[in-house]
Amino acid sequence: MEDGTPSAMTQDGGFEGPYTSVQRAALSLLSCTDSSRLLSVALDGCLREFDSAHGVIYLLQDDGWLRLAAVRGYPEDLVERFRTISPRTQLPAAQSIQWRRPVYGGFEEYAKDYPDVPLFRQPYGFAAFPFLVDDRCLGAMLVQTAPTPPTPDLVVAATMITSVCAHRLEHLLALGGSVEHAGSVRLGRALSLIDSRSRKTRLELAMTGADIGFFEWDFSTGRISCDERLCHILGVRPHEFDERIETFHEALHPDDQRAFEVALAEGLESGRLTVSQRMVHANGSMRWVKMEGRVSQDAEGRPQGLVGIVQDRTDEHLRETRDAARREFMLSVTRGVVNALSTQEVIDTAAARVLPVLGARNLALFVRERDRFELAGSYGFEEGMLERLRSNGRTVSRYSGLMATLMRRPMFLESADSFYSLFPRDFQPLPGQRAWATLPVITQGTVGVCVIAFNRPHTFSEDDKALCHATAGVLAQAVDRARLLDLRREQLTELQQLMLPNRVPELPGLDLAVCYVPGSGGLEVGGDWYDVLPSDDGRVVVTVGDVEGHSAPSAAVMGHLRVAMQAYATQGIGPAALLRHGNRILCDLDTERFATCTAVEVTASRNLLRIARAGHAQPLLLDPDGRVRELDVPGGIPLGCFENGEFDGYAVTEHALPPGATLLLYTDGLVERRGQDYDESVRMLSDRLTRLVAKLREREPERDARTDGGARKETCCLNALADELVAPARARDAHDDIALLLLRRRTAEAEAAAEPEAEAEPEAEADTEAPA
Repeated sequence: MEDGTPSAMTQDGGFEGPYTSVQRAALSLLSCTDSSRLLSVALDGCLREFDSAHGVIYLLQDDGWLRLAAVRGYPEDLVERFRTISPRTQLPAAQSIQWRRPVYGGFEEYAKDYPDVPLFRQPYGFAAFPFLVDDRCLGAMLVQTAPTPPTPDLVVAATMITSVCAHRLEHLLALGGSVEHAGSVRLGRALSLIDSRSRKTRLELAMTGADIGFFEWDFSTGRISCDERLCHILGVRPHEFDERIETFHEALHPDDQRAFEVALAEGLESGRLTVSQRMVHANGSMRWVKMEGRVSQDAEGRPQGLVGIVQDRTDEHLRETRDAARREFMLSVTRGVVNALSTQEVIDTAAARVLPVLGARNLALFVRERDRFELAGSYGFEEGMLERLRSNGRTVSRYSGLMATLMRRPMFLESADSFYSLFPRDFQPLPGQRAWATLPVITQGTVGVCVIAFNRPHTFSEDDKALCHATAGVLAQAVDRARLLDLRREQLTELQQLMLPNRVPELPGLDLAVCYVPGSGGLEVGGDWYDVLPSDDGRVVVTVGDVEGHSAPSAAVMGHLRVAMQAYATQGIGPAALLRHGNRILCDLDTERFATCTAVEVTASRNLLRIARAGHAQPLLLDPDGRVRELDVPGGIPLGCFENGEFDGYAVTEHALPPGATLLLYTDGLVERRGQDYDESVRMLSDRLTRLVAKLREREPERDARTDGGARKETCCLNALADELVAPARARDAHDDIALLLLRRRTAEAEAAAEPEAEAEPEAEADTEAPA
């Protein structure tokens, strides 16, 4: 005080007395108890010193950007243009913060960067002063001045005012108390992110992780303030965001609008808002975010605003979605292979699902047998490549170190160069393969390697590698089980084969072809059989039958029944008597199983068929002209259905067997298909038999019946016909056991052609092996 007279504070917070204007401004700043008034006093004080009516204050936000906090004299459109600025711009306010000192610039320095701003085309200057507290900067003040640099006295005055303001602002923020905003709404919004949270709260929010943006929503004005990170999440530039709550709502995904409104209503009641939703950028891309906030209230408990954070969870959401999809995908693969009953079926099922997702072409599974790799199954390879594949497995086996490496850790070979970095140069990949994944397959019972091959170089993503690992894990468990099933199936199939005739006798004047196809339904063997039973008097009885059930006991019953009927047939009894004996035998076994059977006797003259049927399918007869007809044979009850074993209801029906005609006996596995009518299936079989005979005749035109090998040719044609008949059933995923017998009456020409062969090779041609 210049004259020692005490001063007095005015009603507006100023000071009277013999103080300079700078001293009065400093005293006013030190007496401010809220930051809003503090900034207003500082700006007005500097404007008085410069005799200016235009100025602004920017505060440095947590995201590093400068936000407008106080304004004097500028129109609203200009204020909106420079409401938020980057600290790296060449404007004086930003430069003063960068350089930590006062900065002055003339209008011509900014006109070239902002040619559309009229202010920068007028003769003005701009002085900026940072708000410094020790080595930290809280913001900057900008004053519009004359087009000449300010005098040193003005610089000192402005520096004193901004320094006092900065320290006082730091003090108020350190208190962490509530601040009642005075002055413009814009000032309150700029300070709210700082004033409405204590340092501790801000630190806790900042520590929640990356990709988090801050916001404050003022309910009274409908304005929402966002930091740079939140603007980035919303897909807008900070200086382009207009702070309208409507703009924020428009960024919400339309399907999430209602959920946000419900969450907001609940938040106003509870004081806390938590909601997850989608935000749509202007370019159409979508982000998944989580919003959390707290509702501020006035003294009467009315909601005044919402302050909170928005976390971008897009990467996490996509990762969770991807992981869930991968889990579901692998579950589908697992569900597919769990019912597979062979190693090849496991590989086919898994590969068909996995390879398209990876973009791969082939899959091969090698298992270690003793000291070498053997091919256990493959997918996607042509038949001609399989032997090459087996050879590659054996070649690898010569390199013990390479085998150990392949079984120790997965390898992802993205090109031929990476292939040869692992395999020796004398080991050549299969044609068309350009990238590989080799994966150990190790369980308690199986040790081997799964190889997934690509037809072009392939860069393995982390998702690709994870899918390959998962596939190998599924294969390891499924193949271990399937290989055990393969072994048991092989043993049971051998048992079944042992119970069937291993050789079919050659019958003068007749050609025979038989075929047995095991069912694909699992390990259980069936009770289907066929037999050719020549008697001592020259007659021949052929039988085809089926014991109920699919199990080893069914196969055992079949074997017992077949052997017993074979013994009776040698006694020369007819087909009806043979079925009666079979019925009694099956009843005596007390198995609770029944059997169906057709018995056909071919008379010595071999032009007559005598047929008896016990609940079995009707025989089919292929006439020499190619027509197929179902023979009408009355059917008695299946064998084993009478407790006392006595049944005399098997009638014998006689049908002609002209030269060149073919009789077909079969079990129901040849025609039965799920969801298809049985009679329709038999009709389709008849049609197919007609077409096949015509096709075989076209493929191999009939040779001169008297040329060498003519009879043998007839037998070969019959075997080919049998193979063609069972081919559709073999191709089905699930089919029953099939037993099939074809019997053809030779023509006179074919019979004459067979006589020299019988004379030349009586021993070698006595019997013909039964094909499996």
